[in-house]
Amino acid sequence: MTMFNPQQTLSFVEGQAYEVNRRVYETRYPDWDFSRLIYVDTSSPEWAPGVLTYSSDSSGRAEWQSGYAKDVPLADVTQAMQTRSFNLAAIGYQWNIEEVNTTMGFPGASLPDRRARAARLAYMKFMHDLVVKGDATKGMGGLINYPGVVATNAPAVGTSGSTLWVDENGVGQKTPQQIVNDINTVLMGVYLGTEEIELADTIGLPHEALTYINSTPMSALTDETIMSFVKRTNIYTQTTGRPLDVRGMRSLSRASADGATGRLIAYKNDAEYVKLHLPMPHRFLPVYQSGPLSFEVPGIFRTGGVEVLTTKAMRYLDKISQPPVGF
Repeated sequence: MTMFNPQQTLSFVEGQAYEVNRRVYETRYPDWDFSRLIYVDTSSPEWAPGVLTYSSDSSGRAEWQSGYAKDVPLADVTQAMQTRSFNLAAIGYQWNIEEVNTTMGFPGASLPDRRARAARLAYMKFMHDLVVKGDATKGMGGLINYPGVVATNAPAVGTSGSTLWVDENGVGQKTPQQIVNDINTVLMGVYLGTEEIELADTIGLPHEALTYINSTPMSALTDETIMSFVKRTNIYTQTTGRPLDVRGMRSLSRASADGATGRLIAYKNDAEYVKLHLPMPHRFLPVYQSGPLSFEVPGIFRTGGVEVLTTKAMRYLDKISQPPVGF
């Protein structure tokens, strides 16, 4: 008769958890890779309560002056401070005693890692959604709905005065040139809003708008699509020589202020303008026996969400598309 040995069982689970966690952290999850959307700042201490961000601006203008003048123009510097709190979140996994002891009975066998992978994927999706949409319960804005960012409707110059690039049936409502003008107007908005200092290098689009400009030629005389034309001639690329990053975001399909149409977002993806505070990326804690029949592996992480250090480096353009019928 085989007797159950609690200490031996716990030691086995601890060793298995180490190997499972190592494999899980080596796995890539491209669908929810939020680091492609924003700079991830992990520099703060893991258990810091929050972070203070200081920003400054200068003012003043030189003028012609008389040698007898008594009022010399002066330059000045202003400084602002933003406070952002860090919050704890968690997702872990568990095994039951039957799984553990059945595996122990077969030398070389290992405990399944599907729950650990599910926990890691849940973390990636949580953070991706937080980056994109924020979280109202914590007062956090995301890339597509950050407070204070200028949002304007697309010009109503399309078919029958439409603002849309493409409607719910996939039918184009604006000419390719009108769509190009919309995109360049948003990019120019960032440029002018930052006193011609910075240019947006990233554009996010609803998938239906992205699909449309990817598949629609600029004219009947060329095979070049609206997308390839935009990437070749946009003001960011023309000024810097670097490619404009244009990507689809599923959450933009109904992100306009009306809650029913698509929003374009343009921003400078740079740590000095927008970042994600993640002082403690997801980690699995040591195994513990949570009950007579279960072993848990807690997982925790801490984040302060998205911080836009200057909303002038971001712009929204609303009512550019409609979600497909039935979507």
